[in-house]
Amino acid sequence: MYEDNRLHIWSDEGVGHAEEAAPHAHLADLIDRADPAFTQIVQAVGRFTEAGVELTEEMVTAAIKLGRAEQRRWTMADGSAFKAERIPAEGKHDAVVYYVRRGALIKIGTTTELRRRMREILPEELLALEPGSIGIENQRHHQFSALRVPGQREWFHAGPVLQEHVLRMRATHGVPDQPLPTLPG
Repeated sequence: MYEDNRLHIWSDEGVGHAEEAAPHAHLADLIDRADPAFTQIVQAVGRFTEAGVELTEEMVTAAIKLGRAEQRRWTMADGSAFKAERIPAEGKHDAVVYYVRRGALIKIGTTTELRRRMREILPEELLALEPGSIGIENQRHHQFSALRVPGQREWFHAGPVLQEHVLRMRATHGVPDQPLPTLPG
């Protein structure tokens, strides 16, 4: 779908219609996909668009600064950074995007109550977590849309690009080794 690997985080409007997407296309070039704060930068851009803020170079630059500040907060050396094992045993917590496996399929979802959500969907395995909510979940769904299971919104085939992403999330945010409800092995 995005053979030229251009970053498309602005909206689903105009997807496949270059003339409609063109006004913001150059703004995507301001964001380095290899930036360790990429996820947080995308979240900041998403918050701006959800708030109805017009995206300009200045706003994308502000999102980059906010994203990098958030990344520093998540990776603080004092141990207060986000790690998969820091999800509380019960109750609400900051939103996370989760990656779970059932068979050869991967579900990408978001929740503020991971334990409750795992009881509901009973995956075979919790693969990874990443800080973020619906904006990041939507970005991931769009990012891996070529792997989407037909007729499903949140289930994807475990293609190499998705597996690679899961491994990056595990390297960045830790391996979710907490005991959570899953299908009996």
